[in-house]
Amino acid sequence: MAFSVHFRAGVKTAVPVWFAFIPIAFAMGVAAKAHGLHWGEIVLMSALVYGGPSQFAALEPLAAGKPAFQILLTTFLINVRFLPMSATLAPYFRRARGAQFFLAAHLVSPSSFLLTHVHAQKQKKARDPAIHGEVLNDGRQYLDYFYGVSTTCFLVWVTGTAFGYWAALAVSPAFHEGLRFVLPGYFACIFALEIREWFLRFVCLISLLVAVPTGVLSPQWGWLLTSLVVATCIWGVEQWTKSASGS
Repeated sequence: MAFSVHFRAGVKTAVPVWFAFIPIAFAMGVAAKAHGLHWGEIVLMSALVYGGPSQFAALEPLAAGKPAFQILLTTFLINVRFLPMSATLAPYFRRARGAQFFLAAHLVSPSSFLLTHVHAQKQKKARDPAIHGEVLNDGRQYLDYFYGVSTTCFLVWVTGTAFGYWAALAVSPAFHEGLRFVLPGYFACIFALEIREWFLRFVCLISLLVAVPTGVLSPQWGWLLTSLVVATCIWGVEQWTKSASGS
């Protein structure tokens, strides 16, 4: 089977992303084992959900037997970030139909979105603006490039979680409790990279103060309701601040 030059270019561009995916996917497999999931379940989750943060967030509720609606709502709110990414990429995939379009939608990730979008913008600047519309309408090269990035990253993610689970099987039972810290450690690393401004630190402090009483009042829904309320309020304040500064 011969792959197009654009597909091969996408694969080449995705190589650094593979090395970023491997440790996170491996940790996902280890954390899944620590939370009682079976090997087939975590592999299927990685293949069907294909979203690291939402998969990590679903482990604890699944292990605790939380309601299915709560888990679905949580993962939906985390994965809703893919909507603007998909909307941005859609014009480049005009020739995709049926299964091709469905597959492209499923394989959207921050990495595949960013690399494809940057590649398309570079191609746009390199060409005569008068013929850019024709190239955009053709769209096949962008779709092939996207598939080169996304399919390989997808395979690395699914394979990495599978190997992570197998590695956890070899861990002594004495370390099983320690494996549970993989999940909070993952989110702690994400937050540590983002919390640089005083405003974000203030948001975290408010969330902590509100989450404790709501978690006590409602162990099932308290933390989720806290996230929704605090995020909505902060978003409102941020929008008000921008409008006030703009006027």
